Amino acid sequence: MSSQADTREVGRGQQTLHEAVNSHRIYKPIRGIHPRVELPDEEYEEWLDGNRDVEYVVINFSDAQEVVERDGNLGQVLEPWHVPIILGTEHDDEVNKRTLQEILDLLEMAQPAIYVPDVVYSYNWMDDEIQENAINAYIDHVRYLQEQVIEYDLDVRLIPTNKGWTYEHFVEYQELYDEFDYEEFAFYAVQYTGGDAGNAINVLRRHVRNSIAALDMGSVFLIGGLAEDDLLDFAPRVRGATGLRQWKDAYSTENGLSKDLWPKFKESREAKLSVNDGQEQRPMNEFSGKKEAN
Repeated sequence: MSSQADTREVGRGQQTLHEAVNSHRIYKPIRGIHPRVELPDEEYEEWLDGNRDVEYVVINFSDAQEVVERDGNLGQVLEPWHVPIILGTEHDDEVNKRTLQEILDLLEMAQPAIYVPDVVYSYNWMDDEIQENAINAYIDHVRYLQEQVIEYDLDVRLIPTNKGWTYEHFVEYQELYDEFDYEEFAFYAVQYTGGDAGNAINVLRRHVRNSIAALDMGSVFLIGGLAEDDLLDFAPRVRGATGLRQWKDAYSTENGLSKDLWPKFKESREAKLSVNDGQEQRPMNEFSGKKEAN
């Protein structure tokens, strides 16, 4: 994949054709189903190598850091047509020790890219005041990071993620969305399934609707939910999704991850999302003034 590696070392004023195309693509809403991968890892790297059926590649922040530390860039792992979506949401200890400079350094190496920022934790058992402080801290972080992206002219699009679940929580984001003309929301859904959560898919769908009702954004990107039946009955503005376990479990073979089977998986999941297009988003005033249980 040396072609991509070489382009990452070219100055920003000397973009290759692939970089110019990707620079345009990162500002489009994320639609369809896209793989989340774990890096650095030989199995995933072989699967990505030459894989033209993959458009966006979703990578945890710390994984992307490890690849850059090993290779100097992401170009040894990603093909020129792959667009990295870097997720800031990880274990609390990883997020807490991350510095702003580390974020900017990685984004500079990864651009053109999409980044879902994260900072501070937010849990449904927290007191209202602590939850409010967490939301405000997150919004302040995204605002300052966006200002830095603009100042340093980074070819990076930020997509905020959820630090709450009620209509009132998401209303707090409105000024941020207006200030930077954000039109998309990345809804982190991992905590709604598995472990103590069981399979709270109906709760997740309700919380996603709350975010849409509050912010009226054009598109939602769902992170951590690719179970086939779970993709049904979301609000129609949920237009993209990513996950790891479902596609990996389905297409792991004795020879590694199957490239040939990915298009079928992608098509089947996108068919479920498309069913939701016929639904209508509930009016905003249905949510106003209501607090939801978890």
